[in-house]
This record gives sequence, structure tokens and C-alpha cells, in this order.
Amino acid sequence: MRVLLLGSGGREHAIGRALARDSEVTGLHAAPGNPGLARLAELHAIDPCDAAEVKALARRLRTDLVVIGPEAPLMAGVSDALRAAGFACFGPSRAAAMVEGSKSFAKQLMQAGGIPTAASRTCRTAAEVGAALGAFGPPYVVKADGLAAGKGVLVTSDRAAATAHAAGCGQVVIEEYLAGPEVSVFALADGTTATTLLPAQDYKRAGDADTGPNTGGMGAYAPVPWVPPHLADEVLARVITPAISELKSRGTPYQGLLYAGLALTSTGMKVIEFNARFGDPETQVILDRLATPLAGLLTAAAAGDLRQAEPPRWRPGAAVTVVIAAEGYPGTPVAGDKVESLQDLPESTGSYVLHAGTTINDGHVVTSGGRVLNVVGTGQDVAEARKAAYATVAQIRVRGGWYRSDIADLASEHARMPPA
Repeated sequence: MRVLLLGSGGREHAIGRALARDSEVTGLHAAPGNPGLARLAELHAIDPCDAAEVKALARRLRTDLVVIGPEAPLMAGVSDALRAAGFACFGPSRAAAMVEGSKSFAKQLMQAGGIPTAASRTCRTAAEVGAALGAFGPPYVVKADGLAAGKGVLVTSDRAAATAHAAGCGQVVIEEYLAGPEVSVFALADGTTATTLLPAQDYKRAGDADTGPNTGGMGAYAPVPWVPPHLADEVLARVITPAISELKSRGTPYQGLLYAGLALTSTGMKVIEFNARFGDPETQVILDRLATPLAGLLTAAAAGDLRQAEPPRWRPGAAVTVVIAAEGYPGTPVAGDKVESLQDLPESTGSYVLHAGTTINDGHVVTSGGRVLNVVGTGQDVAEARKAAYATVAQIRVRGGWYRSDIADLASEHARMPPA
């Protein structure tokens, strides 16, 4: 099987790593890829959002499956163009990907499907914003309606800050605050049916103890020892299946990865958001635990045939990923700083490094994005995996680089207790 993977981040390196160890994959290509993926796949310097370029490359490579990693190509209609040209594609259509492309659309879909979520209002004017903030009260939750690379959400008790954030976003969704620990559940969908993957927890805030601004995610771990044992089944029944059924009834069947970000509140599970692709950095730990060959699962979803595929099986133990970010992130990151000590890391089965915002300059790996590296630690439990991840993080040098020091700390210390 020849596979073309679109994207260049840590999520794509994790997907590529899983595909590379699949014996069914005889040729792996990535566009544009990154220095880490270059060790696993042949790279192609094209724009993954340019449907004509992607189709031409897929034809030249005689691709059997195209896997779309990031959200931007989905919203650019690349999956639609590929399917129209006869290629198997893992990634929803542009119309179905509106579950991530528009927070307002996602809320309407949840309401139509009876999916539990926070009460919300879509606001277009300052007056509507003021009324919604007054109705829901603090903490205020203000979400940019469109794509914002995971950084369009503000949660604050400062009404002036909430108002200013809304003013800078255009159309926004303002909703009630959901109190409770957050968990991510992914599902593979083939347009009609779906299967869930291992729940994970990520860390969105920049600073330790969940302080500072929102980011695209500073770390994650899986499995999540404190979640109810049947959470994935409940999410499939109450969230994923209703969403897929509603989209199919609208003539926009969902084929790809549907991500549900959840809050486990005192009144039950509620959906915070949907994403239309593998979440980052949860993908890094979920795919580390996956024992089932990935290519077969993605191919079955793309072909509308998940019922015939081998169900996901999971390796024992745990994985923790810690993100090393560039100076300036999540604002404007500094680019061009050397990433040092990567070549000196000892061979170890306990941890490995995934590239995210990196490129090659004069033979050196340098920073090129906000989240530079994902260090993945593995072990018999979360505590051991966490120790392995941070041991490797401590050996990597990036001028101005920084990371959170508390990823998975409470989960590793109190196996049945959720983070505060």
C-alpha cells in the first residue's frame, strides 16, 4: 500500500511513525513533512492546501490512500477534490469538516443531534456579545467561530478581556462555563458507523497549574486512569453516533477522524468542541499505544467499511508527551534557533522525539514553528512514562525553548483522581 500523508507537525510525525511500522505500507510519502518524517517517508515540497498539487502528486505516486493530518487542507476542500478524482482519502469533506471550521455550526449540529453540550449563543455584534456575557456570567467562555489553530478560545473572569477578545474575532460563540476535568475521545468514522479510540487528556494552557493563555496543547497522556471505564462507549452512543447520523442525514457523510473534547461535569459528560482531524498532542500518545495496524483502520474508514476492519487493540502501559515550545509561543514564535543534543540522545525504548515546528538550515535542525518538538515517554504506567519523557526533555537544548513541568503529574501520583 502506498500512502501519502499531508501535513508537517508533530501529529503528522506520530501518524507517519505508526504507518511506517505497518507491514501493509510499502511506500510512505509526506507533503511537505518535517525533518523527523524525512527519516520515515519521502518528502515532497508542495502546498497541502492546493488541491491541484495534491492530486498531481497522488497520481504520480500511484497513491492507494491519502491521509490528511491538519484542518486547513480539509477546509480548503482537498478531500473533496481527491475523492472526485477517485482517490481513497482519510479526512472528511469540507462540508462535514465544518464541525471544526465553525463553532456555530458545531453547536447547531449538537443541538439537532441531542448531543450534551454547554448552552451557547452565536454573536455578531457588540450588543449581542454584551448580552451573552451578562446571561452566562463568569468565568466567560469566548470562542472565535472559525479556525484559530487551537488558540481562538478565551476563558476568563475578566469581562473586559472577554469583550476585547470577542471584538477581535468577528463572529464568536459565547457559552456557559463547564466545570470539570477535560478528556479527549477520538473516533474513526466511515460515513455510517464509527469506532472510538483510547481516551487521552491534554493540557491547553501555557503555564503550569493551567495558567496563562490557551495554546494548541502543551502535553498529553494516555490512558487516563481516572475516567469511568465505559466512557468511550458512552461517548460513542451519545456523541459520535448522533453526530455522524445527523451529518449523513444532511447529505454530508463523515469519513475521517472525529475528535470530541469533553468536560466531565457534576451533571454528566458534555461536549466542549469537535475537531475534524487527529488532535494534537493527544495523537502522539494514542497512536503510541495502538497495537492494531493503522493503515488498515484508515483505509476502512475511507472506504466506508469499518465494520469489516479489525477493531482497535491497545498495547499495555502508558505514554506521556511533553511539548517543547519556541520563545514567543503562543504569540509570535521565534524561528531559526538551533535544536541541539538531538543527535546525542542515547538509544532508549523508554522515550523518543517527534518533530513538529522544525526545519533544516545549513545542515542543522532549527525551529520553524511554535511547538517545536514532542517528547514521548512510555512505561508500565503514567508515572514511569512521565519520568521517561522528562528525562529526555532535560537533555534537549533550544535557545528560548520552554515547556510545562507538570504534564501528567497528578494522574501519575493519584491514579484514580482527576486533575484539579
